[in-house]
Amino acid sequence: MLRTTLALLLIASTVSTFILPQSQSSSLTCLTCIATVKGVEPLALAEGDAVAEHEVKQLCLKEAPTPAAEKTCEDLGDEAVEVMISLIKKGVPPKTICQQLKKC
Repeated sequence: MLRTTLALLLIASTVSTFILPQSQSSSLTCLTCIATVKGVEPLALAEGDAVAEHEVKQLCLKEAPTPAAEKTCEDLGDEAVEVMISLIKKGVPPKTICQQLKKC
């Protein structure tokens, strides 16, 4: 009985360490997005629409290299990249871009 209880407590504490609460998860998503937009800015201004989705995902992973951020990076599709580049070229701040993409 004691071993079972200890095992369950260990499992519960391990799981809670790796699963972020919703507020922290959304904060991480927002921060990852902002860092990615800042990283993409020079490329978007230099190359414009030629910036590819895979380049943005690579930059995202480089800017926020955490396992929890990988999902945010993988969720960036062609449409999000197009919106991001379009807004960067218009001089929209990174946080506003991420709010538009519903990441913040």
